[in-house]
Amino acid sequence: MNTDEIQDHDTAAGPGDDLTDAAWRVEAASLALVEMTLNAAAEHGDLSVTRLRVLLAVDRHGPLNLSTLAAHLSMSVSATGRLVARLDAAGLLARLLSPHSRREISIDVTPLGHRAIGRLRAARRRHITSTLKRLPPGTRQVLARALLEFTAAAQTDESPPPTGPEAA
Repeated sequence: MNTDEIQDHDTAAGPGDDLTDAAWRVEAASLALVEMTLNAAAEHGDLSVTRLRVLLAVDRHGPLNLSTLAAHLSMSVSATGRLVARLDAAGLLARLLSPHSRREISIDVTPLGHRAIGRLRAARRRHITSTLKRLPPGTRQVLARALLEFTAAAQTDESPPPTGPEAA
């Protein structure tokens, strides 16, 4: 959403519609952040967006079993398994026997995977820093505090997907 679209929305949203207005503004900001992430990923063109998504999900929620990872990604277990196999072959993920069950595989990020994620995050932070430099210091502080609260609210809203026999 560009600045003109945000302004068009501002005139369309009626008074007292604070939640809807806030959602529009957060969505616009999140799209800018997603674009920065994709630009950072393109700088290190060795990972597709789909493979990057798998790697980041395991990094954030892992180690995970395959069905739990598939649920986090809203993908089928077979498609997720193929992606994990490719990332394992590339040395970015490891498939290990789970400490909880000899029949279950645990998927985790390897040191090479952590370095790839670190490069992505550093590039993304450079893009974000470049944008933040254009804001007054007070606005940057307010934004950082608001995003911290937003992140905390989003994390309390997350519930892990079901695993085991009841997930089938």
